[in-house]
Amino acid sequence: MTNRVFWSVLGVILFGWIVLFFLFVWPKMQAYEDVTKKLSRSNKAIQKYARMDAEQLPTEDLVEAQEKYLNNWRKQIDRAEQFHSNRAALFVEGVVSDLSSWSTRYRDDFDLLESRYRKHVGIDDAVELPFAVQEDTNDSSQIAAYERRWRVQKDLVDRIISIRGASIEELIIDRKTRRSRVDETGGLIKFPVTLRAFVPPTRVGSIVDGLLRHDFIDFEVRHLAMSKDRESLLYEVVEQVGENVEGLDSEPSVRLLLELDVIEEVAATNTDKERG
Repeated sequence: MTNRVFWSVLGVILFGWIVLFFLFVWPKMQAYEDVTKKLSRSNKAIQKYARMDAEQLPTEDLVEAQEKYLNNWRKQIDRAEQFHSNRAALFVEGVVSDLSSWSTRYRDDFDLLESRYRKHVGIDDAVELPFAVQEDTNDSSQIAAYERRWRVQKDLVDRIISIRGASIEELIIDRKTRRSRVDETGGLIKFPVTLRAFVPPTRVGSIVDGLLRHDFIDFEVRHLAMSKDRESLLYEVVEQVGENVEGLDSEPSVRLLLELDVIEEVAATNTDKERG
């Protein structure tokens, strides 16, 4: 009986020591380890500076120059974000808020674009167009989104119409958007566009250049490809072009594939939300 009491008391004492160790000693050991790691990092930094020549050591002027550089870099980022925001605003500038008025004007503008394209490629009304009118445009809260897609469609069709002998094989503008995140704080809202067309090869560069230089539509070229049909390479007569005469559009067209992303708007960052 006495031995059992002894071992019970001893067990309680040992358990108490363990509890005290984790309550008081263990946190101190962790703090000591953290301080040791910090001192080790500081020692490595000191050793790095110790191996430098005098002219390589950081000076007050160098620190100020680095701070100035970082401040300028932040300003450039802010300017870039403002640039995208301004272009996003221009994208829907002048759009009416009344759905009925917008729909009437949109249908009229689309009919005019259709007529111009049919005349350009020489097809009658019975032939199906390679691009479609927007359907289900019944949500008044989405007028800006409808307008953006219409302006993208009109811009691309106008570019093809402006090139002699060019035509559209297919033009698809996706109604779904996706977010392209730079980091967890925000990103750009985009929608994809696919254009397949037949154009003279010398005009491909000007098409891409015009898209990237657009005043208010933010085009991004995701994929570009060109191919030639064998039939277009087998022609007997080559048109002779005189000096200072525009005749390059008469060469055989290539099939152009352009996969684009159009930036619809800049997503608000957490910082912007906090400021708001």
